[in-house]
Amino acid sequence: MDSGNCRFGVVFLGVLFLAAAMLAVGGDAFAAGGHSDYGFERIFNGRDLSGWDGDPRFWSVKDGVIRGETTKKAAAPYNTFCIWRGGKLKNFVLKVKFRIQNGNSGIQYRSQDLGEWRISGYQAEICNQQGKVGFLYHEKGRGWLPHVGQFMVIDKKGTQRAVNQVADQDALKKAGYYKEQDWNEYTIIARGNHIVHILNGFQTIELIDEDPKDGALDGVLALQIHKGPPMVVEFKDILVKHLPEHFGPAKLLFNNKDLDGWAFSSGELKDVWSVKDKALANLGKPRGYIYTTEDYTNYIVRLQLRHITKGNSGVLLRAVEPFKVWPRSIESQGAYGNIGDIWNIDAFPMKTDPDRTRGRRTVKMHESNERPLGEWNNYEISLDGGRLDIRVNGLLQNSATECWETPGRICIQSEGAQMEYRNIVLIPIDR
Repeated sequence: MDSGNCRFGVVFLGVLFLAAAMLAVGGDAFAAGGHSDYGFERIFNGRDLSGWDGDPRFWSVKDGVIRGETTKKAAAPYNTFCIWRGGKLKNFVLKVKFRIQNGNSGIQYRSQDLGEWRISGYQAEICNQQGKVGFLYHEKGRGWLPHVGQFMVIDKKGTQRAVNQVADQDALKKAGYYKEQDWNEYTIIARGNHIVHILNGFQTIELIDEDPKDGALDGVLALQIHKGPPMVVEFKDILVKHLPEHFGPAKLLFNNKDLDGWAFSSGELKDVWSVKDKALANLGKPRGYIYTTEDYTNYIVRLQLRHITKGNSGVLLRAVEPFKVWPRSIESQGAYGNIGDIWNIDAFPMKTDPDRTRGRRTVKMHESNERPLGEWNNYEISLDGGRLDIRVNGLLQNSATECWETPGRICIQSEGAQMEYRNIVLIPIDR
């Protein structure tokens, strides 16, 4: 082989290697350059309890899973835990698959190690009871916190308020959010004082915990066996992604009562927006938007939205004056069937994937994963420096880089569709 062919062979192999690497992580070349779904660490090896510590009378590894078991002869005298010794968790995304026969269990996180395999702290509930599995409990602390379907805020005095719903409990049961005889997957997201539980793709609770005494911003991870009748609980595919430590205190941008903290792009819109069943309701006409009265630069904004009718809407980010229709901004698209697209308004500086960009529009990475008309969608938008990520029902649908890092307003559009919005939360990113 001559030198030219050698060079060609090396380049060709390099291209194949790069393509294989991108396929392995499920991304294209643009997404691979900073794709924020990367970085999960597998913390159970599937063979033994290396890195884990539990009472050997109850905890073992069998058929590639962590198995907790009690019997009549070997009953747990108290709630006992298998503790991960790989360090404390602070801000993270945790994914765990589980199944249970009888009894009661849970996944402890940001918890305190009390010794002798005892734990105190946040717990994601595991049991065989529809409507109960998925809630957040404070082991050896405040007890029940948000029940399944609830959004709770605990204020600085420790007062607990269920401020809204994240889901209807009966609808969750009907949708089969928990599979009694099969493996289930928990996703737990903790960022600053904001916590979310997701079970098999359905959000079950949301919490903002401002309590300086009993709230926790870091702690250990553990798996529970509950005292009581004989039981078996199993865990596998335990993955954790550590997130940056720069999240500020979360806050609700919409108070569920009125439009305090928001302004109208024109006086014509005052009759377009109203509050209905703790949600912002928008008639869709005339065109315009409401916008926050404060500027925000780096943050995660989470909200739930649903279409009452098909049509267009969207969330505008880093919108700057003049507040015309439409202001210079990034539009995170909210049109029915196209949630997750990006529209560039008034040449806002940013870099998007050229293969998915036509003019001002950058189409989403995947097919639509929206819920049917009239059902709530979870929409999460992150702006961290120059990086934009847009997630629809937990799936990363779009991203951009080199976004102009400028203070700006967050706007919600009135653009044709009758829409409703609720649980609008801002999690600041302190850079």
